[in-house]
Amino acid sequence: MDNILKNKIYSSTLGMKIKEKVPRLPEWTYFFALFMYLLSQFAQGTLAIKRLIPMFLPYWIQMFVALIIILKIITFDEYYLKDWFILLFLGIVLWQSGMNAGELNLFYYYIAIIGAKNIDFKKILRFFLVTISSLLILTFIITKLRIIPGLVFNRGDGALRYALGTVYPSDLSARCFYLMITYALLRDYKLKLPEYIGLISITIWAYVVTDTKVDLILMVFFLLIAIFYKQTITLLEKITSIGIAIILGSAVSFMILMTYFYNPSNHFMKLVDHALSGRFYFSHIAFEKYNVTFLGQYIPQNGFGGNTSRVFDYFYIDCSYIRILMMLGAFVFLLVVGYLLYLSHMFISKKYYSLEITLILIAISSLIDQHMWEISYNIIFLATFATLNSFKHSSKSLSI
Repeated sequence: MDNILKNKIYSSTLGMKIKEKVPRLPEWTYFFALFMYLLSQFAQGTLAIKRLIPMFLPYWIQMFVALIIILKIITFDEYYLKDWFILLFLGIVLWQSGMNAGELNLFYYYIAIIGAKNIDFKKILRFFLVTISSLLILTFIITKLRIIPGLVFNRGDGALRYALGTVYPSDLSARCFYLMITYALLRDYKLKLPEYIGLISITIWAYVVTDTKVDLILMVFFLLIAIFYKQTITLLEKITSIGIAIILGSAVSFMILMTYFYNPSNHFMKLVDHALSGRFYFSHIAFEKYNVTFLGQYIPQNGFGGNTSRVFDYFYIDCSYIRILMMLGAFVFLLVVGYLLYLSHMFISKKYYSLEITLILIAISSLIDQHMWEISYNIIFLATFATLNSFKHSSKSLSI
């Protein structure tokens, strides 16, 4: 017992005294930092950047947020000595790979994950929903008032796609999808008829406005899972955590292999690529032009998002897994895949089924979108160290 205590680093004496006087200060500190983080990253996905907000400002805010969360961790949180070494090592790796790639989203998200220790995850979900929904509505309003432009895109078939103040229509539809699954998670997937009607209405609205087929498929898939939630849990229990790991691992491997060996003359590959709006083709270009590195590299990309003029040299990697592999390197890619499998195993073993289903939906979505490590879209990873006691009751009630 003495050896265990010697190997443990407690929060500072000052931190313990502060917690005694103001018990909720760590929580208040974290939510203030989380709000600033969500606000800054949300703004990066809208046309408020350049027009209302200097482009550099969100990056400075995110560095400031990271500092606040680190101070919260050092002052109030408790970890074993070996944990501190592991966390520091991972932080250095993610920082260096992010600097090599010129993209620090994963590093900042990592800080937020660690900082969520001892915070009720249901509170985080509720805070996320209120914040992002409010910001999205505000974006619609200032777009309607023409304070920022609302871009309109055309696929070429005559159908118009509206971004409504966001940088691209598919980003708007993806945000609707993530808000929907976050709401269902907050409710433990115990939804009533008016909620189903609301979610179906959002799905129809998002498709009519953005004309994004892949997100429509994801939303319909989510709605089916929500409707047949108990049957989905029964299926998960039969598959077990090992089976889920094999399925997820196979899906990621399939996406990478199909991308790497993509050949437009192959009818099957071309058909699937067309269904995925060219994701195989453009990701294949990344493999042709760049080698996979150990700790990441900068890959210049030019997407449609935020552009008011026509883009002739379009090149963008949409798949989150391939972005991580090509931009952040093979080592970080293996860390991320291992982390996803660990999180999935933890949720299944502790019977946090609503968390597991949400994680699976996000893992599937990440095959076609780049939002896995954008906290203003995906909040699920904050559950790693957060308090999950409120999810136990729903697990027990479903098993009876």
